[in-house]
Amino acid sequence: MSTRAIVGTIETDAAGNQVLTSTYNHYDGYPESLGVALNNHYNSNEDAVKISNQGYISFLDPETGEVDAKHKEPAGRDKLPDDFEEAMYVIHDIADSMGADYVYLYDFDSAKWLNSRNIAKSMINKFKESGIDYQFDTYEDDDLGIPGDNAAGLEEIAGGDDKLKGLEKVFDFHTQMGNEGRASIIKDKIEKLKKDMMGEGYEAKWNAFLNEGEEDVVGVAKSILRDKPNLDAYLDSLANAIRLNGSDYTIGYESDDWEEDYNYWIQDKMDS
Repeated sequence: MSTRAIVGTIETDAAGNQVLTSTYNHYDGYPESLGVALNNHYNSNEDAVKISNQGYISFLDPETGEVDAKHKEPAGRDKLPDDFEEAMYVIHDIADSMGADYVYLYDFDSAKWLNSRNIAKSMINKFKESGIDYQFDTYEDDDLGIPGDNAAGLEEIAGGDDKLKGLEKVFDFHTQMGNEGRASIIKDKIEKLKKDMMGEGYEAKWNAFLNEGEEDVVGVAKSILRDKPNLDAYLDSLANAIRLNGSDYTIGYESDDWEEDYNYWIQDKMDS
């Protein structure tokens, strides 16, 4: 078993576009191993760019920084949208296509590697207001571009729903770039989100829960994952993570996000 990750830097090309250069890491991609190796041995701008251009890493030794690579592959280079949140959805899809559990991005401002589970909302929350966020220009675009008879109703329901807007923009971006596979994945996510919005999706239940004065994140996770094996151990781990890092990274989590976070936890337990 392996805990996979991508390691990347975001730089501006000659045309002013933000471009992700990324390397795939196969083994021990969790922060206690890969994160330590990156921050101890590749914590300068030059070294960060160098490791992002490696292309393929089997294992990065946290004690020495030595790269063990069983294969030679070129680094990935992907043009990103100008908007920070859209870019995070794109990076999530890139990492997802590689089966990555974690995403590591280098913050040129603080000269540190930041990491997140490969969950789009977690990435947005973790990287927001860092040097990574500041590399992007936010632009306004209220056109959801939803075809069909339900367009007006969905637009009213969505209101300021950033997730739907972000997904629509990312879908347009991949379509324009000819990334048919990624566009198809995003389209499926959009359709699922529309169905949730037309009924009482998890986000509505979450908001109702908060409006009742409850803020027990662990309780929310327990109610969604109630039939999962080893649930008590997962909830203990979640509670510990919240004590150490706060609960902001769970803001806006839907049932699918909790399922994904639980599955990543199970994967880590199996790896260890």
